[in-house]
Amino acid sequence: MGLSVDHDALQKIVEKYNALLQKVSQMPETAQYRINIEKIANHRINAATSFPDDPEKVEELCNCGQVEELVEQADNEMIVTEMYLRNRWWEIVREAEIDYEPMQKEGGEHGDVEWDSKTE
Repeated sequence: MGLSVDHDALQKIVEKYNALLQKVSQMPETAQYRINIEKIANHRINAATSFPDDPEKVEELCNCGQVEELVEQADNEMIVTEMYLRNRWWEIVREAEIDYEPMQKEGGEHGDVEWDSKTE
């Protein structure tokens, strides 16, 4: 059993994702979480405002479920965003330094590698 049909879902998408945009504006502009939320929210707002009478087109463009699910996702994202702000998680995220140099085994197939286990 899925979510109930919501005839106001497109308007709710616009309202809830605008609220998310306002909330993430409290984070530094360089916070990757903010950047990602802004891209998703703006895309979904654009889809909902471009096709206000065509929920199926919005679903197709967003490719993340039915419009009712998009509303639910906005609610869930708001909870995560509030946690992110409260804990200031952008302050603990660091760039990962990854040393990736696999060595191809002689006569090996594609993807058949040995990992150099040296630590520096």
